[in-house]
Amino acid sequence: MLLIVGLGNPGSSFIKTRHNIGFEILDSLHSFHNFSKFTNKFDGLFAKKKISNQNVILFKPMKYMNLSGPPIKKIVNFYDINIENNLIVIHDDLDICFPKIRIKSSGGHGGHNGIRNIIDYLGKNFHRIKIGIKNKSILEKNILPTNFVLDKFDKNEIKDIEIIKRNFADNFSLIIEKKFSLLKINYKDI
Repeated sequence: MLLIVGLGNPGSSFIKTRHNIGFEILDSLHSFHNFSKFTNKFDGLFAKKKISNQNVILFKPMKYMNLSGPPIKKIVNFYDINIENNLIVIHDDLDICFPKIRIKSSGGHGGHNGIRNIIDYLGKNFHRIKIGIKNKSILEKNILPTNFVLDKFDKNEIKDIEIIKRNFADNFSLIIEKKFSLLKINYKDI
């Protein structure tokens, strides 16, 4: 059983914000790969499908970002998921330039409160796919990070996000097989 979690904040006011890129990627994977309809389960939105002889769960915690740990722990415990091998979390990263990605298999939270909360509940040994959201406006306009992550992407970034989502959809088999070095190679920079 593979659990792929996209991080974000629930509610219509957070749609298309930088902090919700994990939700956007998961929604794209969900529709592109014809997963079953999302259902409310484990304090989140849950969809499951068998792909390449593996059960794959897509999960979006429906608590606020900094409370992502408990819903993920519920699903991990219910399905007895080995987090070191079979938990992948997709999230935004303010320290990486948009639209780069970075992949880690363990480590600290790097100031990301959603990751901090997951670590508090599950430990630090799980896979992360980080999507850079930093752009020049955060530096030029001296925007506070807490405000920047809750801002909506600008028009040019929204076009690029469609390409990012397609990159993830096209390379979904590499994510499922955890061939992260190939994912990095195949990920097309914009």
